[in-house]
Amino acid sequence: MDREALDRKRAWVTKGPIVKVILALATPIVAARLLAATQESVDAIFLGRVSTEDLAAPAAASPLLWLFAGLGMGVNTTLTTLVSQAIGARDYASAQRYASQLLGATLILGVASALAIILAAQTVFILQGFTGRSLEVALAYTLVEALGMPFMLALFYFNAIMAASGDTRTPFKVSALSSILNVLLDPILIFGLIMLPPLGAVGAAVATVLARAAAVSIAFYLLFKGAPGFSVKPSMPSRRLLGLMLRIGGPVSLQRLVVSLGFLVMMGIVARLGPPVVAAYNVSLVIIHIVQSATFGFNIATATVVGQNLGAGNIPRAIKAAYVGVALVFGLLFIGALAIIGGREVLVSIFTSIDEVQFYAERMISIVALGMPFLGAFFTAMGVARGSGRTAFISALGIARLWLLRIPTAYILVYMYTLEDMGVWLAMTLSNIAAGTLATAWVASRTWAKPLVKRKIPKTPSEKTPAIPEPTINNTG
Repeated sequence: MDREALDRKRAWVTKGPIVKVILALATPIVAARLLAATQESVDAIFLGRVSTEDLAAPAAASPLLWLFAGLGMGVNTTLTTLVSQAIGARDYASAQRYASQLLGATLILGVASALAIILAAQTVFILQGFTGRSLEVALAYTLVEALGMPFMLALFYFNAIMAASGDTRTPFKVSALSSILNVLLDPILIFGLIMLPPLGAVGAAVATVLARAAAVSIAFYLLFKGAPGFSVKPSMPSRRLLGLMLRIGGPVSLQRLVVSLGFLVMMGIVARLGPPVVAAYNVSLVIIHIVQSATFGFNIATATVVGQNLGAGNIPRAIKAAYVGVALVFGLLFIGALAIIGGREVLVSIFTSIDEVQFYAERMISIVALGMPFLGAFFTAMGVARGSGRTAFISALGIARLWLLRIPTAYILVYMYTLEDMGVWLAMTLSNIAAGTLATAWVASRTWAKPLVKRKIPKTPSEKTPAIPEPTINNTG
């Protein structure tokens, strides 16, 4: 995308019909998430034919992997805020500088995260209560996935920089290639086709890492060629940018780290209920994530529209975009929740034929799906926070959702009221409803509706405005 194309994209995001703009930006992301969810479904279907332990491995590994991926999310939040607002202000030189320095930070974090997961995985699983073959399979799966952490964070970066520039179709194409390659590799590596040994859950992890590596090679080629509207090459973050990362991305990274620790605790509660419940948890999350694909798309689309319009000084339009994004997601997920509750028996039977796992999975879906529209509102509010750079409140709410609401409620219901798996599902639903309600109230408060990046205004009319003004940071709010 050349500079003229970037100008056209900017004009469309800042002046086009808001509903149409948000839908157009969100649709490719939703499609990419659906493909990713389909790939997760294929993993679950294949692993369900291997063993309960193999089927449970991805769910067991997920909290630990996302614990360290949270650092990358902080970088991407900083990227979304600064680049989208700089583009909105037509300050393309600063957008390029921010993007290059944040790419360097992403690569460093990817390698550091991989090493940390490799060192911590076994201890974490033992503390969670995994034993025997469940421990062996979960650990092997996690160690392979850890090797792919640099690729995961690099793809997160690519998706964020392209979305901030108003292009979500290119990331969709790259993600689609990755998902298709993953699906093709899955049966070969899981079941040991074409003279390869059967690897089970480890094979699914290897397929994921290889597919991401292929996608990253394409993504980096596009970045170096100027796909966002300017060429991006990794460089070391400046001291000033590190300060902005702490201010904007710091709360998000802290939230992801603390929330991921909370999910580890929740997984410990689930694991103590037995492998069938863990397997049911994994199956149900795969189904729920398919419907929640809309959440990710509208989160990113809302962040882009809010960020560029704040940068351009279009405050009323940014506010309207936030309201529209939350309303669209709530409505779509309400319909989706009704659909999967009604079809839960058929959906679960696709993934497993084990009666006990089916029973727990169907019960989880019937309860947890009720909170999906509220969870969608919460994540779309996070998109508003990312676009505006006002991340403190929504990050604190994300921590409270888990540590003050979900974990204590789950512990009380599971161990004091002996509701077993139902206690976990009820705790998840109640925490999502509370968080979604409070997040919507925060969006309605409009306290976030102030640009973070502003142009310097010439002191006198005789001064010539620079073609690419240096941004200043607005410290209000």
